[in-house]
Amino acid sequence: MNRFIAPARSLGLKLILVGALAFILWIPCLLIYALVFERSSRADGVRGEIYELAGGEQSISGPLLLVPAIVDTGKRTTLGEPVTRRISVAFTPQTLDIKGKVKTSVRKRSIFNATVYDADLSLEGRFGALIPPRISDGVATLFWQDAELVLKFASENSLKGVRANPALTIDGKPFAAAFEPGIKVDVSDETINAAASGVSVPFPISDPAAGFGFSLSVPISGGGALSLSPIGEETTASLTSDWPHPSFRGARLPDARSISSKGFSAEWRVPYLARGLPRSFVADAGLYSLDSGKAFGVSFVSTDSPYQSVNRALKYALMFLGIVFLTFFLIEATMGGRAHPAQYILLGLTQVVFYLLVLAFAEHIGFETAFIGAASATVFLSGIYAATVFRSFWRGLVAFLAFSGAYCLIYILIKSED
Repeated sequence: MNRFIAPARSLGLKLILVGALAFILWIPCLLIYALVFERSSRADGVRGEIYELAGGEQSISGPLLLVPAIVDTGKRTTLGEPVTRRISVAFTPQTLDIKGKVKTSVRKRSIFNATVYDADLSLEGRFGALIPPRISDGVATLFWQDAELVLKFASENSLKGVRANPALTIDGKPFAAAFEPGIKVDVSDETINAAASGVSVPFPISDPAAGFGFSLSVPISGGGALSLSPIGEETTASLTSDWPHPSFRGARLPDARSISSKGFSAEWRVPYLARGLPRSFVADAGLYSLDSGKAFGVSFVSTDSPYQSVNRALKYALMFLGIVFLTFFLIEATMGGRAHPAQYILLGLTQVVFYLLVLAFAEHIGFETAFIGAASATVFLSGIYAATVFRSFWRGLVAFLAFSGAYCLIYILIKSED
């Protein structure tokens, strides 16, 4: 009786030991997870550098009119002089129609790549009668002859992406003056020159009550994403591109969109009440009210990043080690033969090295090819090792088939979508 109980206890204790080994070998897998994070962060850093060289993630707001003004607060100094402050009043267009054609390309640096684009934007619309906003603490005097037409960009770096001078047409006639870099905004008693955050052109206004139509062409480059702001009282926008993997972002999703392997097209429509911006207002220093929380657009997402797939594989690492160890243990328990715990450790380390191989090769040849190549080598090596440990070709063949099934299961789990 004791002869049968002793082996059963031995196998039971060994099964517990095998489970503990699976947890122990899970720790190196977590270290590989940290390595994947480091490589992914490095890829994001290189991608960001390429984006910045191309002009960055572009965000276009405009056009709008900025008119300098002086506000008489009605107060007097101790010397009897009036207390005034300087402001800039912003006027938004009555209608704005934005059309854009975006052509993408992939730039590489070492083993990393990034998606950049050339966009040809056409902004058409009309300004109605220019009615200044009410100033709560005084009476404003506007200097219409010093008005400027401005187009705001995301940051100082954005001007790198301007491929040619914007072409402005007013009421069907080319506008003679040329745009200059920088936007000047008067705030309180000081003038803040928001240089390189946009472009502006002098636009003297003789009759504020007379509206005018405009057309503005902006050829611009950037990387990663393109955003637009709905500053028109009625704003419509449409984008077409050859990029097949768009990710729509920002304050609004497209009202209509079409995505295929050849690219995408998307359309937005934003009515006045939905844009969250009055027809005219006192401009803040950075004109942040134009796009903060209002912009919408698209990201040009790369779907072939290997790091996400490797991360998904690592999330199943503990289950994977358990399946491999359990297969090895069942062969030992049912088909005879004995394996030392050290041999289990070596088998488990083989699976850990598998993840390193997948990460290393996936950066160069893609995840699927790397997974299949590393899995084939690991399964073949593990099958030979099992045949050596159990001193049987057939047991090694059974282990080979079982390990192949385990790797196929992991591959299906990784490729399946939620």
